[in-house]
Amino acid sequence: MPLPLVARKSIRDNQSHLETAVERIKVALGVEWAIEIDFDSLQSKMGEAEFAKLNPGETFYRDVASKLADCIEKAAKSEITKEALIESNSQSKVIISLNEDKKNTHYWRYGFNNGALELLFRSICNLSDVANFKLETIIPSAGVYTLQGRLSLKTNEEKINNSLQKIREITKMDWSYCEESLEQIYPSLDKNYQNDIGSLVAQIVENFSNNVAKRCQDEMTLEAFCEATANGKICFQFDPKQGLYWIMKFKGGDIIISFRSICNLSDITHYDFEKLL
Repeated sequence: MPLPLVARKSIRDNQSHLETAVERIKVALGVEWAIEIDFDSLQSKMGEAEFAKLNPGETFYRDVASKLADCIEKAAKSEITKEALIESNSQSKVIISLNEDKKNTHYWRYGFNNGALELLFRSICNLSDVANFKLETIIPSAGVYTLQGRLSLKTNEEKINNSLQKIREITKMDWSYCEESLEQIYPSLDKNYQNDIGSLVAQIVENFSNNVAKRCQDEMTLEAFCEATANGKICFQFDPKQGLYWIMKFKGGDIIISFRSICNLSDITHYDFEKLL
């Protein structure tokens, strides 16, 4: 069934709004994406949404496409998110369509389907949800970490390095944390800790650096500590059977910080590693 004349005119008269949204996305990402809307299909499925049916140009080109561009511009401010977004949307298009999943309770939902970014709606309301959605929460990420986890590590990189620098200055040795061991424990963490892994690592390393600063004021302790940590590397381990929430081990020139559960992180600051030297 063809669209009524008033709907066709609405689409024609608002074409410039669609073009503006497409251009904004191109500027933000550096690649061109198309925005696809099957108005014929929507017309027969939108029930009593009379304004949207008679004014699809205003609804989807002027309002929705503009909010979509807002969302993508916000996501593209992070180079990591931008890169992942471009890679995930291999079809270089956004499909706006009706969400026919009756179990879904969101007015607007983003997702990826067959290499295309979808924007599905249950009802034409709460348009601010289109602009404010955090795309990083649904963009697939290569490797062990979620995209949010990668962003968290990047955000907390300076804080982590500051704590490592504190240990460097005390020991006169280079220090780092073992990325391989972090990847190994990552699946054992709750989702919230996975998504904010950078903050967790920053807190662990900071507490450890405070412990080192306190105990290594003694020259003999400092000398023994440096001998035991010749590699200058902090490794992480998950051991659900250990007695304490947090313990430390010296092994092969590394310091291993092992946890039973992510709680009582202050224990890292007070753990007496001198007894192991």
